[in-house]
Amino acid sequence: MPLNILPGDTFLLAKPEQAVKHLWVIVTRPEGKSLRAVMVNLTTQKPHSDTTVVLARGDHPFIRHATVVNYSDARFVEAGHLEAALESGLFQFGSRCDPDVLKRIQDGLLRSRFTTLKIRTYCASRF
Repeated sequence: MPLNILPGDTFLLAKPEQAVKHLWVIVTRPEGKSLRAVMVNLTTQKPHSDTTVVLARGDHPFIRHATVVNYSDARFVEAGHLEAALESGLFQFGSRCDPDVLKRIQDGLLRSRFTTLKIRTYCASRF
């Protein structure tokens, strides 16, 4: 049975090239035959970071210091791939995003100059 993934769901997952797990946030409802959704990851703020949306302690239980949304790394994910990763132990679900925080993340995706055109266009009609 496929996962019931919704906007605001979060999970800890390392990128293939890294060992450090980042918090990823689902920002669109899964759609289509493959149940494809868009996700973004959160990362520690650094001097060169995209600061379109800066999150702070209290915005999510995982966040302990200034954290940014890495819009340049926003990507599509299929629910089936998440399900397989969950079953294999590659990631774990985190606490859901507060609706206000999710809205800030979604609005930032449309404003950030670092969001790819493909992702921005897809999301523009879905938020």
